[in-house]
Amino acid sequence: MDEQGFLAGQAPEYIGTALAVVSVILIARQNILGWPLGILWALISAWLAFTRWNLVSDGILYVSYVPLQLYCWFTWHRHGSVEESFRPRWLTRRQQMFLLIGALVAVLLWGSSVKLFSEHVSWMTPPALLWRDAITTVLSYFAQLLQARKRMENWLVWVIVNALGIHIYLLKESPIYAAQYGFFLILGVYGWWSWRRTMREGMA
Repeated sequence: MDEQGFLAGQAPEYIGTALAVVSVILIARQNILGWPLGILWALISAWLAFTRWNLVSDGILYVSYVPLQLYCWFTWHRHGSVEESFRPRWLTRRQQMFLLIGALVAVLLWGSSVKLFSEHVSWMTPPALLWRDAITTVLSYFAQLLQARKRMENWLVWVIVNALGIHIYLLKESPIYAAQYGFFLILGVYGWWSWRRTMREGMA
């Protein structure tokens, strides 16, 4: 198969899915190597989102994952991925409330901005599934930042993102990426269990 045939087929989706699954497993196990694999997945996914699926918000999300995952990689490296002072823990109730309000406001601002931008920029195609795409995009940012700081809430946010991701990619007729988000959903439960066990060991 030539290069054009390779890129036009489903091979990039398979490769992206494999990288993503291994990355999440490693992060769930608090292995720092999950971050560089996540960067490769983000680059492949950004290309697919813009060129194949017309998911503008997701494309922007995947591109921005590169510096964001570099930040996560640096943070885990600086603290040491399993040192005593850098174990998983929950936010306070007050912080959780601010997180919820901040997420709602961010989704409204993001979706409205993408809609306005697409209406006034000639080269930008109308975004597909605007609000569903906006929700997964914004919540993914929140989840990544929570994950970088090892806050348990990240896994709960990922459940919402992954469930909605399955729905979106089934609508976009990409069963491979829909299955990827299905794996993410399962791995999110595993990640929560694994981090919760580490948290309890630290309290013992």
